[in-house]
Amino acid sequence: MKTAEIVRVSLPNGLRVVIEEDHSAPVAGVAVHYDVGFRAEAENRSGLAHLFEHLMFQGGTDSERDHFQQVEGIGGFCNASTRQDYTDFYTVVPAEAVARVIELEAARMRAPKITERAIQAQTSVVREEVLGKIRKPYGGFPWPRLSPVLFHDFANTHDGYGDYASLQHVTLDDCLDFFDRHYSPANAVLTIAGDVEPGAVLEVVERSFGTIPARPATALGSWWEPEPAGQVEAEYIDPMAPLPAFALGHRVPDAGADPRAHFALSTLAGVLTGGNRPRLRERLRLETGQIITFSARVGLFDFLDAREPDMWLLTAVHPKVLSTERVLDAVDAELDSLGTLGPSEEELRRRRTTWINAHHRSMDELANRVRMLGRFELLFDDPGRVGRLPELCAEVTAADVAAAARSLRADSRALLRVVPQEK
Repeated sequence: MKTAEIVRVSLPNGLRVVIEEDHSAPVAGVAVHYDVGFRAEAENRSGLAHLFEHLMFQGGTDSERDHFQQVEGIGGFCNASTRQDYTDFYTVVPAEAVARVIELEAARMRAPKITERAIQAQTSVVREEVLGKIRKPYGGFPWPRLSPVLFHDFANTHDGYGDYASLQHVTLDDCLDFFDRHYSPANAVLTIAGDVEPGAVLEVVERSFGTIPARPATALGSWWEPEPAGQVEAEYIDPMAPLPAFALGHRVPDAGADPRAHFALSTLAGVLTGGNRPRLRERLRLETGQIITFSARVGLFDFLDAREPDMWLLTAVHPKVLSTERVLDAVDAELDSLGTLGPSEEELRRRRTTWINAHHRSMDELANRVRMLGRFELLFDDPGRVGRLPELCAEVTAADVAAAARSLRADSRALLRVVPQEK
């Protein structure tokens, strides 16, 4: 794991800057995280955060070319995502082109090309993207279908991909207002990592971003809500699903305040569903002779990826000869066993090794690393936590995993059933 010192600076206009120097390869990564995700959307503008992510690729008003064209023209690639609490834009380029990428990001933060024509075009693009995710077997499963079962408030329940009916009514004024409220320097983190010299890139940052006028960051409220009282259930018919399925959702502690609990929950997910002989699959294979496809993780989208509330979720696709209740009984039995006895030392060792190895491989990809540094600065005010994750993982004990298993109570969870359509 890289241990380079992380430089953190705040510009007078409020922009937070994170720089990590690493000369292992002649490439550089640049990420900009804006402190706005789909939880901040108004009820009549579902999908506006995602739409605005698309609009930012029109680039700045200083150029006729769009952002993709300009980045590809200097030998790089770029992409973006919209999550619960943030929108991030990231680019990887040859190291000698990093100054140009910084200038491009500053240009679209200063004045993006937002036009009626662009809004109409990108609304259609978002619609096709959404349809591509739901018009397939198990489309929209578990997200966004599980969220409205576990939660009640619009911020946590609605489909952040976007509601086409709502997006059709988005106006130019809506987008300009969204930009003014959320895309200010004080509401953003700029991260630069790779084959760079911190002093030199900071000069480029100050020259490019320092002249963007300061605007106050919009104060976002808490999205917290009470946990469900009892097991709450829902189901839907999937015309393309070949087999029944279900998803369980449980609330988890605040990742910023208690990252150790998230590591314990992640280890629990791995013991239950990961590796060559996961507990759940093996239990049901021995008891019923059937093979069930399970997966589990902590975090709706990614690990340590959101403020609270977030969830631990488990999915299962099972043969029709087994009822959902039969598979659920196996899940609860394993949780009871782990809550009482904890995992074995061998299970714990395998999960630690698997997680740490996967993390190292992921961080070897500069796009992943620059994004994680930026999101940890934005969400937790601690980009250095990226380098401490393997240590935190190694500290998880069997007792921690047992406590995590006990926290996943059957009387406080969401259950979403997928029912195949009868042919």
